[in-house]
Amino acid sequence: MPDLKGNLAVFQPISVMQMLNLAEATGELRLVVESNSARLYFEGGNVTYAGISSRPVKLGEYLVKEGLIEKKTLDEVLEKRPRRRKRIGTLLIEAGCIQEAELRTAIEEQIKEVIYEVVRWQNGSFSFRTGKKPAAQDVRIDIPLDHLMLEGLKRLDEERENTR
Repeated sequence: MPDLKGNLAVFQPISVMQMLNLAEATGELRLVVESNSARLYFEGGNVTYAGISSRPVKLGEYLVKEGLIEKKTLDEVLEKRPRRRKRIGTLLIEAGCIQEAELRTAIEEQIKEVIYEVVRWQNGSFSFRTGKKPAAQDVRIDIPLDHLMLEGLKRLDEERENTR
């Protein structure tokens, strides 16, 4: 049972995120629109993880797309993955394919893109569950929410300007 829920037409995503930030909340914010959903995890009011169903780009694919590793390298690391499935980021660091700072930056960029998409949503619902954390996360991200929201609003304004 969610601790907080509501309608995105009444409380837009930015408002909900600001409230969670001000309350220094820890838990999972789930947003649902027509055929899409997102999960944002907060700790002390800041975002630590985010995912979206419409763009489930895996971290390894993202690293290849950004030119941080080669596809061949990713395939080799995945092939050697032990039975007790470690996270791909950990495996790539252990194999010397990527530095932890590069991994952290890549994860932050993925989270930012989810936030930037979500701020555009105007119809749907949200729910928040206090204390809920992502299933597994090797690299802890702590992104100040105010910067994310400002960039998201800036992109939204630019998008509106381009459609006029």
